[in-house]
Amino acid sequence: MDDDDHQNYIINLRLMKLTGFYQLINPNTSKYYGYSPYKVVATIEIMFGVFSVSVLILSSYYYLYNTNELMNHFMLAVAIFFSTFKLFCVSRNSELIWDCMDMTSVQFLSYTGHRRDALRTARAKSITLSILFLLLWGSVTVAWCLSPFIVDGVYLDVEINGKVRQYRYNSLNYVYPVGERFYNDHFLAFYAVEMLQVVSWGHATIAYDTFVISMCIAIQFQLKTIADSYSTLCYGTVSEAYGNKRNIDGNEFETALSLKLLIHDQQNMLKKIRDIFRLFEPVTFVQLAAQSMLIIFQAYMIFINNYNGLSLVSVPVIKLLLTITPNIIHSFITCYLYGLINEQKESMNFALYCSDWTKINTKYKKMLLLIMRMNNAEKLKLKVSINRIVNLEMFSSIMHTTYSIISVLAKSYGNTKTK
Repeated sequence: MDDDDHQNYIINLRLMKLTGFYQLINPNTSKYYGYSPYKVVATIEIMFGVFSVSVLILSSYYYLYNTNELMNHFMLAVAIFFSTFKLFCVSRNSELIWDCMDMTSVQFLSYTGHRRDALRTARAKSITLSILFLLLWGSVTVAWCLSPFIVDGVYLDVEINGKVRQYRYNSLNYVYPVGERFYNDHFLAFYAVEMLQVVSWGHATIAYDTFVISMCIAIQFQLKTIADSYSTLCYGTVSEAYGNKRNIDGNEFETALSLKLLIHDQQNMLKKIRDIFRLFEPVTFVQLAAQSMLIIFQAYMIFINNYNGLSLVSVPVIKLLLTITPNIIHSFITCYLYGLINEQKESMNFALYCSDWTKINTKYKKMLLLIMRMNNAEKLKLKVSINRIVNLEMFSSIMHTTYSIISVLAKSYGNTKTK
């Protein structure tokens, strides 16, 4: 990859460098004493994440009587675990990711007759969506960091050894092995610890999610470019490539050569997709499970707060609304983009059929038939199980199940309170 040639890459290379994701996966990043500083920082963030999940689980013991705060701790544990898991997968598979990055270049495909305007459109779409998620996850991070100061003067009751103690409201509300007076007097020190974890969560989430979204858009549009070129084969019309006109119908030899180049491009893309899906599949499985749980927790907590008289414009509820919205949008975009990749891959045979194959000799027709059979045999799709393909149908199923669970929980809570 050319570090400075941002315009020729579909992904948002500037944002990747800003978050440090690019330097983390780049094997040529400067090393000190044999270690990359970005790998070291990633390791520290992973260890910090494991520590935070452990503290949240232990702290939940002291909130067994407080349903709202107990749910909040489980929600935070799931969210931090997932962001830590994503960062761990990236750090562990950095060489694989780097090897797949070249397919995001508009110059990756070797056939010169491709129309590149679709790839320029893909770049604009990738940058727009990556900035959107930067703003969404960034707003969540800022809201959770500033909330202790917005609700200044609010204290949480924590029962320790049979005694109820009051600790000032914090970003994550860890329970520390210190007295309430010491904690409240040194609140800023404890706030700094929790604020760093929130920032670490935001950093890992933004870095990974913007990369995956950009990569999915790159895959979809590269496949679309190949399909478009397949559909124009054999015609006497002109194909444009970077403004240069080129006749691909000069003779049968040239048409066969063009077909071979397109097959080569398609096989290269499929190889890259197989490689990157090795990373995406386990992370996507955990993501969909984690985000489903988060949406359930957050929606249920909003219901509890509102049921108990807390306004929808109160700080705790606004924090939850700011968090649940990106989770739903992210789940939808993820399933939508993977569905587009599946559809684009399945469209290859239709694109071949749309070419003017009836005017070509029998040898060429046999070659087309062989390619179609190969495409039919290729079952490459991102799945979370043997039969569950990631697409909009899966998103719809997840949302339906999530809504059902929330309805049951809300009804159960309402019945409990009315007794």
